[in-house]
Amino acid sequence: MSQTATIVKPTKANIGIFTNPKHDLWISEAEPTVESVQKGNDLKPGEVTIAIKSTGICGSDVHFWHAGCIGPMIVEGDHILGHESAGQIIAVHPSVTSLKVGDRVAIEPNVICNECEPCLTGRYNGCERVEFLSTPPVAGLLRRYVNHPATWCYKIGDMSYENGAMLEPLSVALAGMQRSGIKLGDPVLVCGAGPIGLITLLCCKAAGACPIVITDIDEGRLKFAKEVCPSAITHKVERMSAEDSAKAIVASFGGIEPAVAMECTGVESSIASAIWATKFGGKVFVIGVGKNELNFPFMRCSTREIDLVFQYRYCNTWPRAIRLVENGVIDLSKLVTHRFKLEDAIEAFKTAADPKTGAIKSWGRIAARRFESTATKTAADTAKQSASKVSASASEYASKAQEGLSKVSSAAGPAIAGAAKGVATSLSRVGGRTAKVVGFVESHIPTVVYYSKVGAEVAKIVFRGQKMSPPSIETFQSYFQNIWKNPRSLLQNLSQTASQTASQTAQQPASILARVQNLSRAELAAGGVILAECLGFFTVGEMIGRFKIVGYHGETASPHH
Repeated sequence: MSQTATIVKPTKANIGIFTNPKHDLWISEAEPTVESVQKGNDLKPGEVTIAIKSTGICGSDVHFWHAGCIGPMIVEGDHILGHESAGQIIAVHPSVTSLKVGDRVAIEPNVICNECEPCLTGRYNGCERVEFLSTPPVAGLLRRYVNHPATWCYKIGDMSYENGAMLEPLSVALAGMQRSGIKLGDPVLVCGAGPIGLITLLCCKAAGACPIVITDIDEGRLKFAKEVCPSAITHKVERMSAEDSAKAIVASFGGIEPAVAMECTGVESSIASAIWATKFGGKVFVIGVGKNELNFPFMRCSTREIDLVFQYRYCNTWPRAIRLVENGVIDLSKLVTHRFKLEDAIEAFKTAADPKTGAIKSWGRIAARRFESTATKTAADTAKQSASKVSASASEYASKAQEGLSKVSSAAGPAIAGAAKGVATSLSRVGGRTAKVVGFVESHIPTVVYYSKVGAEVAKIVFRGQKMSPPSIETFQSYFQNIWKNPRSLLQNLSQTASQTASQTAQQPASILARVQNLSRAELAAGGVILAECLGFFTVGEMIGRFKIVGYHGETASPHH
């Protein structure tokens, strides 16, 4: 470029906050260099240079640091974090006419293609080639200086830089408000009292929703939610099934079922509870980000005509967000709890990741807010995490048990899921590239649980059909202890058993044929069901239903009404 207007020539080196696949976190020099900023020769047409004044630490930033990935977005090299920022324009490309040097701006952290269908229809959050700052491999905003398209920089006037940076999480909540259709007088449930949940609470209050109940597992968060919005009803989530949790939530509403549930955690058990609590024809709107695959009470959604809707980022929200803050409709200042200098970014991240600090948002040159996902809590809180996850799994499988699965199989499921999840969590700390391994483990948890249940039900048929009792726990313990001490004995026993069976089969073909001919209809039908299950024709629920048709009656819970 030939010319740029510069308010002052910056003298400090450009530094950024980096992470990598090894989960290191450090401060180092970043692009653009201070020399290029002084000369303005790196600006492309349509771009401006912003001196960043305030940046928030989002939960995704902590997650990229700790886990090395979010779904398919994987840290594969040195990567700069941060996407909630505001600052001052210090240089503009000659082609830019909408902004000038000295303007105070908030940054919408994306660059879209302007060619795909989502872009052309105004829903650019679905852009197929979007470059979202801080999402690997696109560098984030936790730097001193950033070059960014002027199109995505919004003037904030006299608004504080802290509030300007908070426009990003506010945009997340606004996108949910626009699509959820919350109206005056609607009873609304907000699940999760983290940063997004708290801002969503403020938006629901401003929209005229009443009553509003906000839930969380942490008493401290709920206390803070009450300070932010005194009229809100707080509800602490206890360990129980999703259905029982929903009954407790409705009780907190005074017996009113919410018309809309704004789910801000992405946690499976929380989504399930929201579905059970919502009224007929209501809506569960999921803002939170969760695992790649989740289970939910499908038939509850179906029979109650509940709309289950999801959100991905935001679009066209910054102007609306600016108006709400400028006019005092939404007050974000209470959410700022800690402030750090850019040079103290490492400490800021530790504060944001540690729930004991009570951090919601910390600001100044850099800001920290507590991450909403349990995956980023520190080692000191690991035991509490594990308990929560096991509880969530228990709630999930308890609801499945009430659809026809036995109490034995529903108890086995959470144990297997919890064990596999523990392994996956350990693997995720080894390195960013192990994220693919973690995803593989998580994707196979449902399969392991599924066939464990099938095995339990088939075992019941065998024992009941032969009027046998299952072996005692002591028998299993003794058996596996012997195998552990002498694994070769198992192979020898199997070999001997196979040889004896083959010999007997060869000697008694007529006897076997006679047994097959004398099978009862119920036995043939049960065998057919098992064969169909092995071929993949039925789900577990359908399979158990067919067992009942042919005369098998397992243990079932009372039906839902």
